[in-house]
Amino acid sequence: MRRGAFSLLSLLLFSYESAAVKLSIQRPVVSQRPKAATNANNNLINKGNERYTANITISGRVVNVALDTGSTDLWVMPPDNLPSFNDTHLNATIFYGDGTDYVQGEVGVGVFQLDTYSIPFQAFLYVQNASVDEQPDFDDGIFGLWGLGFDTPGSSEVNDAVQGAYGTSATWGQSVLANIFQENPTGDDYIGISLSRNGDTGGTADASLTIAEYDSDYAAVANSPKIPQNPLNSGAWTVTLDSISVGGKAIDWPSTMEQAPAGKNIVVLDTGTTNVMMPAEQVAAIYSSIPGAAFSPNLDQSIPPTKFSTTTGVWVLPCNASVNVVATFGGQPFPIHPLDMSDMQVVTSPDGRRNYTMCIGTFTDVGTIVNGVSDALFGDSFMRNAYTVFNFGTGGNSKGDPFVQMLSQTDATKATADATSVRSALMANMPPEISPIELVKIFNGSEPSGDTGAPAQGSGRSGSGNGALSLVPSLSLICAVALAFLAFF
Repeated sequence: MRRGAFSLLSLLLFSYESAAVKLSIQRPVVSQRPKAATNANNNLINKGNERYTANITISGRVVNVALDTGSTDLWVMPPDNLPSFNDTHLNATIFYGDGTDYVQGEVGVGVFQLDTYSIPFQAFLYVQNASVDEQPDFDDGIFGLWGLGFDTPGSSEVNDAVQGAYGTSATWGQSVLANIFQENPTGDDYIGISLSRNGDTGGTADASLTIAEYDSDYAAVANSPKIPQNPLNSGAWTVTLDSISVGGKAIDWPSTMEQAPAGKNIVVLDTGTTNVMMPAEQVAAIYSSIPGAAFSPNLDQSIPPTKFSTTTGVWVLPCNASVNVVATFGGQPFPIHPLDMSDMQVVTSPDGRRNYTMCIGTFTDVGTIVNGVSDALFGDSFMRNAYTVFNFGTGGNSKGDPFVQMLSQTDATKATADATSVRSALMANMPPEISPIELVKIFNGSEPSGDTGAPAQGSGRSGSGNGALSLVPSLSLICAVALAFLAFF
């Protein structure tokens, strides 16, 4: 992570004129160092188990932004614009995932605030254009992203733009976290993240972010093994996965990474990815081990996917399937809650006659997205099951190579009972569920819907007429699940 004093002499010559105000960029006076958050409990917002967000203030505007350990830059695109904007006359484009998701705009500087943290001169991207992939977040009131990754060469488009224009000695383009850490040079440079789960009954973890301290509820993480970044200096939170098992049996998974120890894999821990994405062969190894599960190529996407995948195929599971999947890191087992293994949704048959309750696997095909970086993306579907500390290794007593520490948050036995209770209560008031094999036949067009489901009501189908969701949208179903469960009890 690059550190050092701000280099501002060139910027002081710039000015920006808007309809509201004309500004000349000046470096604000630092009144005090940023301090740790005063209340770590639930200081993040859970957006239907799809995104975890925080309300920040940038350049005087409160903006709800998603948290992403898989990237570095801060960008915002508030619908009501910013009341003021210090323009650097630099432009940047940030790409995500397979490259089709992007944002582009102007690099600016402004005051960043979050709780008791205040960064008086923070570089960020003021987005003017975004791909359609960002629209679901905009519709959900999320108008930006806060990257929590590394300030290494190539990892930050904002910093690369700044240093490309003003040289490598220009440090004012560094990330929010780098600026916070810089204000306390004797402290340890780490963050702790806990992700909550909407819709369960087991007292799930709070959604919290702490900087340079642990959430007091999970302080025991200090005793967890330190799992080093691998490969070192990868620019991402890549770590070694010892194994992933189903029913106590590890799946076969040859690594594509030469840095992976024999018989192990390398994965990215990424809060910006909603699910677990791994090679299709390993996805199949997991779900094919679940009794009653069935695969559909889903070439016409008649079965609405609930998570991003590089291919159309989906796994359909019995909604009350007993799923015992465990990921092992640093010799420690991390059971994955059954509710994180599938999404429940209501679908209308392709002929428009019947509604069904269907559960779709949340582990999907990663394709070539992570080629040369890791073997898989372990996103929120995994990370809800562990309190995770990301230590950059750049300051204080822990100065050295980056590492993570994790504390399991899921009791496998309790989680199984919890999932059964939640799903059973909900399905009592939903359309019928039939066997996944029969459902796949219906949605592949090889068998009519007949009289197996509930009669379709209203016009909840999309214009394509190909088995679109009725009753609720798939990506927000988990919110409805939580509300339905509370109403039931």
